[in-house]
Amino acid sequence: MLAISFIFRHSADVKQVAVQGCCHGSLSAIYDTIAQYTSSTSKMVDLLLLCGDFQALRSTSDFPSLAVPDKFKALGTFHQYYSGQKVAPVLTLVIGGNHEASNYMWELYHGGWLAPNIYYLGAAGSVLVDGLRIVGASGIYKGNDYMRGHFEKVPYDRSSLRSIYHIRQYDVAKLMQLPRRDHTIFLSHDWPITIPNHGDTDSLLRRKPFFRKEVSTNTLGSPPLLGLLKHVQPEYWFAAHLHVKFAAVYEHGEGASNGLKVEVDAAHLTQSNGTGEATTGGGGDNPDEISISDEDIEAGPSAEAHTNPDEILIESDNDDDEDGMEDDFEEVPVPVETLANPEEIAVDEDEFDFPSSKPSPVSENASAGPSRLRNSSVPATSAPEQDETEVTAEDARKALEEEDESTDLLEALRAEDGDDAGNGVLGPEVGVIDAGGSGGGRVTRFLALDKCGPGKDFIQFLDIPVPKPSPSSQPPRLTYDPHWLAISRAFHPYLSLEQRPSRLPTPDELDALVEHEVKRIKEDGLLVPTTEEDGSVKLGWESGDIEIGRVQTFWPTAPAEGQPGGSATAWYTNPQTEAFCGMLGIENRINPAPRPPKMTKKADA
Repeated sequence: MLAISFIFRHSADVKQVAVQGCCHGSLSAIYDTIAQYTSSTSKMVDLLLLCGDFQALRSTSDFPSLAVPDKFKALGTFHQYYSGQKVAPVLTLVIGGNHEASNYMWELYHGGWLAPNIYYLGAAGSVLVDGLRIVGASGIYKGNDYMRGHFEKVPYDRSSLRSIYHIRQYDVAKLMQLPRRDHTIFLSHDWPITIPNHGDTDSLLRRKPFFRKEVSTNTLGSPPLLGLLKHVQPEYWFAAHLHVKFAAVYEHGEGASNGLKVEVDAAHLTQSNGTGEATTGGGGDNPDEISISDEDIEAGPSAEAHTNPDEILIESDNDDDEDGMEDDFEEVPVPVETLANPEEIAVDEDEFDFPSSKPSPVSENASAGPSRLRNSSVPATSAPEQDETEVTAEDARKALEEEDESTDLLEALRAEDGDDAGNGVLGPEVGVIDAGGSGGGRVTRFLALDKCGPGKDFIQFLDIPVPKPSPSSQPPRLTYDPHWLAISRAFHPYLSLEQRPSRLPTPDELDALVEHEVKRIKEDGLLVPTTEEDGSVKLGWESGDIEIGRVQTFWPTAPAEGQPGGSATAWYTNPQTEAFCGMLGIENRINPAPRPPKMTKKADA
């Protein structure tokens, strides 16, 4: 019998959230893992967050829009949820990465349902789940595309197949307009640059030694995401992309040690010369270090021992509760054998609660800490089909040059060609310097996860408070973030569909434009459809919390696998995007429907 090593005294204002790293088309395996977790723990998962490389492939006709070498392409299981053969069992929020059906994601640039109960946040977006704000930034950073407009069009050529998923300054500028607030989670695929300096860097490099060059030169990750981290300052930041589990704590408080000092904002990036000397923060131990012993890296999960790689063991001790928080957890005796988790990450209790003081470094084997975050016991899953194909250095060399920007390809290449191969794949070629900043003592808990597959740390289960809880008998409410709607309307005139970006107003002018739209939405409301008793639909002005499902409902565009039709060169006008734009009163510029030809009068004979 599987021993359960923790229980929570649940209340209505706490939701069980599952966070997943790269999906790579293994959607059914992820849902199966959640089902087995629920079966083992009797805890229902309320929300699933997917951090990119989702691969929403509707059929093989989407393959040409997926930036993956042909020998690694696999359809996966998403098409079964798109066609209605299966239904997602839990509300699922998705962002995009660098391995996506980019043609389909573009249809829903503003966000929308990829399939029933699976919502894409768009190129950038913010929504509310029972009042918990979920912010997302899709794609990865590449400096040569960052300042461009969204110019790519189906069918993609070899260049635009890659640039389509590169994050743009326009979308980052929109996210930079979000106000700082409590109860916020940020999702990204890429990592914010400098984040390796806020966790156990040595452990990261033992597991991923080919990151050493980027870590030493401070070029691992995305500079714009660091700007967003410092501006939004969410309680949690979840990411994927680098196929490794890594936890960190980023302190925003004035005077706090933020590892390497970095000066970044969304639009202007201050970069160093890439040498280690220009980016060091004075040496010394990292106060946010999360220690992991060598044994954790060398040993793999044991299916026989039923170890749960994402188990959360909470040992409460009221004497250690310096900030006066109530003891929300109840300790349960655990058999010794269940504690021998080869992937255990020990962290201070403050890392996953709301701290009032700076977390202290903690060793995995330290017994004095009040709690430990463990990898909980998830069942083995079947690996994605593309993982079964061996990656050679020759494959990697060609793919990285032509069409892909994968961590696994870079690892294969550097194993043969050395650490100087593949520069710029994992981040900018020039290091970024962080000058720190003031955040009033706020702390962001960062967690990156691996890709789905057996023996990998790809999923984490967390209990997270929500400010507007739904009844426990009902699924959580997914509603629009009014501030994001105001931002979307204010920025809409500056959306460029050409390589040259539109010139944005000054920061003060943007602030005023957004504030004006916030006031308009609050006072005038938005145009929302209402279904009458007779089945007719009427539009009316509403303000407050507006459920997304009332405005946007899933509507399949391209045929699913096995259905007639479909084309690699076809593009579709998505009714959800039309509905979103109609609600805001803006023109739909994302794959707009062709206008009918003008009628001309024939000349009289």
